[in-house]
Amino acid sequence: MNDKPVVLVVDDEPQMVGVVSYALQVAGFEILTAYDGYQALRAIRERQIDIVVLDVMLPGPDGFEICRQIRRDSLIPVLLLTARSDQADVITGLELGADDYLSKPFSTRELVLRVQTILRRTRQTPPAPPLRGPLNIDFLSHVVTLNGQPVDLSPLEYRLLVYLVKNARRVVDVPELLKEVWNLEIWEGGVEMVKVEIYRLRQKIELDTKTPRFIRTVRGVGYQFIGDTPPEQTAPS
Repeated sequence: MNDKPVVLVVDDEPQMVGVVSYALQVAGFEILTAYDGYQALRAIRERQIDIVVLDVMLPGPDGFEICRQIRRDSLIPVLLLTARSDQADVITGLELGADDYLSKPFSTRELVLRVQTILRRTRQTPPAPPLRGPLNIDFLSHVVTLNGQPVDLSPLEYRLLVYLVKNARRVVDVPELLKEVWNLEIWEGGVEMVKVEIYRLRQKIELDTKTPRFIRTVRGVGYQFIGDTPPEQTAPS
């Protein structure tokens, strides 16, 4: 039985597919390839795949659409490859559920390290969240419930909530959130982007967004997950 992790490499440029495939194969991965969106979706339906290395610009369904369909049906990790430098495209991919991105041109060494890091992170089962009360997270299924009812979170909202929960009671600043949740360095629109995503998340988990029960804003610093207990009543950790 082959226990090598299976990588689906999707790009419409045969040379790029060859370079990426060779680098990953040398690093110990089994490789599947696809050259357009339709081939990629067929492979995802028919084969057991551990991670998808996915170019954004593709014939047929593009990388964004493929990422959307993957996230609708599965938890397969996705590493986006993009020749675009526009931050909006990067954000779009991450919001659709991509785990990380790599801008062309890139070194094959960095590519291999990114793939290994994503697999290591996604294969680890996180500890039970420090939650007490109605909000709960099933880390295996990525299902969040509030008072026993499923909460429909986007992949980005889910990652943001999980990161805050795993750092409960610690104030997490914006640069850290950008790096750990968005995989981005600080940039001009970063503060507003985090603020908007926090607002969207609160709309789904808070009964009253003006007096948050779960996520507290620390002005000028960042955000703090406080659970059901106001911070001034919480025993120090």
